[in-house]
Amino acid sequence: MLIAFLIFWILLGLGVFFVAMRGGARGARESLHTESRTGNRLITLGVVVLFAFGLAVPAIVLAFNGEHKAGVAVGGVKLNSEQQKGRELFAKSCAVCHTLAATRSVGRVGPNLDVRVGVDIATPSGRKALVESAIAEGRARGLGQMPALLYQGKEAQDVASFVAAVAGH
Repeated sequence: MLIAFLIFWILLGLGVFFVAMRGGARGARESLHTESRTGNRLITLGVVVLFAFGLAVPAIVLAFNGEHKAGVAVGGVKLNSEQQKGRELFAKSCAVCHTLAATRSVGRVGPNLDVRVGVDIATPSGRKALVESAIAEGRARGLGQMPALLYQGKEAQDVASFVAAVAGH
């Protein structure tokens, strides 16, 4: 893709150069009307190629960019649909107080979940259980207080799954 980008700008630069060498826009127009039929066809072909190239490069980039960015977290962690939903819920209610690199949150009230959950607890199931417990029971440590039942049921599981997957990465 970088090569295609460079080729586009090189061709555009050459076009500007040749127009300038013909005496600017007026000189280019005058020579266009006096050139042969072959010259006119080459100019038309050049315009068509540049236009097609301008359409093809973005289409190729979009076609080969198959990995959906919402499914990737910090550190290249792949998120499933529940964890993606958990990321949205975390950003809505939890990111205000907690620090978590995966959501770029820098809360000052609650603990840093990258350290507290990601480093201190070794297993994913242990991390998930700790987060589910904190959501269900709430916490009253440090400078602030986390209310109990901030999320319930499936939403609490989604947030816990997300935090367990990304904490410490």
